[in-house]
Amino acid sequence: MKNWMVLIVAMMTTSCAYSPIYNGKTQYTGSEFLLKETPRHTMDFFIESMTDQLVTSNQYLTAKTPLAVTSFVDLQAMSETNWLGNIVTEGFMYQMQQRGYTVVDYKATGGIKVTPEGDFAISRNWRELASEQPVDYVLTGTMLRQGGGILVNARIIGMRSRVVIASAQGFLPADRIGRDLDTLNKMRMQNGVIIRSEAQSFDRNNVILKP
Repeated sequence: MKNWMVLIVAMMTTSCAYSPIYNGKTQYTGSEFLLKETPRHTMDFFIESMTDQLVTSNQYLTAKTPLAVTSFVDLQAMSETNWLGNIVTEGFMYQMQQRGYTVVDYKATGGIKVTPEGDFAISRNWRELASEQPVDYVLTGTMLRQGGGILVNARIIGMRSRVVIASAQGFLPADRIGRDLDTLNKMRMQNGVIIRSEAQSFDRNNVILKP
């Protein structure tokens, strides 16, 4: 009887620790409690770990200090980013806000644009955004592609002082990213519109993050 009890407890523990990813295509036949926890991507844990480094090394940032998070850029081409740089940015915005920091989403238009394609409140078209936005600190960083993945460096910088007040570093293995690294298409602005290509010329129009 004792052995049976141990087996049952072990099975329950394993089940509770398992968070399935349901594909939504077929009827779900598993236990309801297995869907209580939101599935997480490896990227989530990676950014969470780097955020812990930033918070630990932070010297001045407080919960009430306006913070912006910008796209992580290619270390070898500081004016270029890609889908990975933008998804890392989104992850840091989530992590910092969850920790109680004041995160400014400067891509918010201040209104809702209703179109046949959908209803939109955020944009990457500089013409639709406020030209100046009050921000005291910016969280940004670089990415460097290496043989086995991407080396990511993050830092929080004072907008007035340009002083780095927090920093973090991590290595993201290629097989954990979820997409082929060769699809890291570069992005640039042209006439207020995001263009995904390998072009090296960039529109100089921008949104000013002003301290």
